[in-house]
Amino acid sequence: MDTQDKDKLKAAIFSTDDKADGFEMLTPDTMAVPFLRLLQKLSPQIDKKKPEYIDGAEDGMFFNTITKKLIGSVFECVVLKFERIYIEWKPNRGGFVSYHAPEHAEQLATDRTFGKWRTSTGNELQENYVYLVLVAGHEQDGVMVLSLSSTAIRAAREWNRLMTTHILPNGKKALPYYLIWHITTEYKENEKGSWYVPSMRFVDYVDAAMYERAKAERMLTRNIDYKAIEGPQNDITDTPF
Repeated sequence: MDTQDKDKLKAAIFSTDDKADGFEMLTPDTMAVPFLRLLQKLSPQIDKKKPEYIDGAEDGMFFNTITKKLIGSVFECVVLKFERIYIEWKPNRGGFVSYHAPEHAEQLATDRTFGKWRTSTGNELQENYVYLVLVAGHEQDGVMVLSLSSTAIRAAREWNRLMTTHILPNGKKALPYYLIWHITTEYKENEKGSWYVPSMRFVDYVDAAMYERAKAERMLTRNIDYKAIEGPQNDITDTPF
């Protein structure tokens, strides 16, 4: 069958009045949620010898953890929802334990050394700022999760400030999902090593099409359970400390 015949067959099939019977339970809470992970120099996705290797991947780029597609080192997005959580790890990142709301983490933390909260068993409690975003040009991938921790927390807090204090041209305060953000990465280094952190800058307001898409996706975020994916792939930093 040549290409033209295949196209005619597809057109005929897709024009039928089929119904998705049998797929009613395929809802957001039964699907894995893609994370936007920021690749660092130790990430296996940039090592050609590793099975996780992604062709063309370089440190400083983001990628989709479900499709394994590179997003690049620059993209634009709309933030649909924000959460602050703590991830509990076994000592020295020996394994994922659980997620905690901030108030629960405070109860668990017996050692609150700045930036190094620990439980009575020695487990680490890592603060994470979690953003559910819609990425421009990748809308077909739906909502993605951008989780910022460790050295990226400062950038996240600055982003939150910009997001919640932005004033519209009419003098009213903008809702966060009215705004389009330009995300890129910055190279950092110290005596312990080098790494990349995200950098955020406001670029524009959503147009009518993006507003409607963001509105629809925001409704779905109520049922999105990104915490169903455990462990290191939720932590996008991979910094040397």
